[in-house]
Amino acid sequence: MNTKVSGKDGEFSIWELFTFTYCPREFYLYRKLGLRPPPLKKMVLSKEQHEREEKRIERRKDIYGIPVSEVIEILHDVMVEDPELGLYGKIDTVLRLKKERFLPVEVKYSDLGYLTRAWRKQMVAYVALLEKKLSKPVNRGIFYFLPKKHVLCVKVEPEEKAELKKDVERMRKVANSDSIPEVVDASRCKYCEMMKYCRRVP
Repeated sequence: MNTKVSGKDGEFSIWELFTFTYCPREFYLYRKLGLRPPPLKKMVLSKEQHEREEKRIERRKDIYGIPVSEVIEILHDVMVEDPELGLYGKIDTVLRLKKERFLPVEVKYSDLGYLTRAWRKQMVAYVALLEKKLSKPVNRGIFYFLPKKHVLCVKVEPEEKAELKKDVERMRKVANSDSIPEVVDASRCKYCEMMKYCRRVP
């Protein structure tokens, strides 16, 4: 399986899709105004823990909840893109299973016991773009939550993949607008790395 691409031939990254789903205002500050704040501590921890997990998983009896006997290959940092749709991204890990099945894996450093809408949208995009890359059906993905090592398997429906086109259209509309979106949910602000900038915006 070729994990490299010639370039980022997409209009928006999957990370931007995640950000837009979480808060269109945060997406606007990043995309339109070019603000690049330092990552939150939890984001740094997530990256560090994921790198450690990559070294540990091959010594375990299961890999992200999948029995070792089912896993043929473990691929890291898999680039995916769909220029026609307008999205590109990099998947943390892809498991190649028996019977030519593939599972994208996203590692999160979080104690949340539920799947947020933004995380689900991120996985929908990974599944759809991986399916495009492989020309093989892909309809599931895995979230691996650290530090509790909780595994959550997500089934992605065809209508969710189809909705991505509308998502990109909404993102494009916001990115091309001179109007700053309203804050959608103030309770999310304490988790947002853009908060110090957002407070200064009327």
